[in-house]
Amino acid sequence: MRVPISPVLAVTAAIACLAAAIFFFAPARSDGARQPVLVELFTSQGCYSCPPADRLLGRLADEADVVALGYHVTYWDRLGWLDPFATEWGTSRQYAYGRAIGQGRVYTPQMVIGGQVHEVGSDERRVRAAIAAAAREPRPATPSLRWLAPNRIAIDLPAAADAAGAGIWLARFDRQRETEILRGENGGKRLAYHQVARERLALGRFDGRAQTLEAEVMPGDGGNWGVAVIVQQPGPGRVWGAALLNAPDPDA
Repeated sequence: MRVPISPVLAVTAAIACLAAAIFFFAPARSDGARQPVLVELFTSQGCYSCPPADRLLGRLADEADVVALGYHVTYWDRLGWLDPFATEWGTSRQYAYGRAIGQGRVYTPQMVIGGQVHEVGSDERRVRAAIAAAAREPRPATPSLRWLAPNRIAIDLPAAADAAGAGIWLARFDRQRETEILRGENGGKRLAYHQVARERLALGRFDGRAQTLEAEVMPGDGGNWGVAVIVQQPGPGRVWGAALLNAPDPDA
């Protein structure tokens, strides 16, 4: 026996089915909704124990929920091999972390996670545990990045009152570089390096309000580069947000 259905019930059922279909096929959150964890490796081509950490950074760089950067420090250069990627500002950043979170101690390979925890960079288990713990902390000032031109970037910052007073800065990095090392502890090896920080640009202080910044970026080699933007408490301290964007397609 067929039971008649009222027009109102029929329309309601149709809307419910449509809503369920939309929910089921709705896309995942966009990249801008993610809040990746900043992972910074301090390394050197002159450091024999660093290559495993350099390889781990390369694996982390392929993960969507990590912003990975590698800083090559200068203090190994005195042992006979000048690291071509070493920078004084990267070295100074590590020493600042040493004062803030390392009881004054620095070492290589050292990974700093979220600006607040450091681990031996080759200890993947402890590094990943620290990343997982940092991922549970909110990063309300996570920026969204987009290219306006091949050498100009737009940085969209959400409102985040808790992060007011944080510094905003940009790092340009090479995605991968290889070097044949002739002297020092790694002499005779050809080694690959990932997310190598090459330049740093301060973009001022965050006032906690939603805003869009623009910055000129010196392009790197072909498409083998990118930029990272970091919003961080002075100190250096807690990272309130970080994002990266690979270079625009040079053939587009």
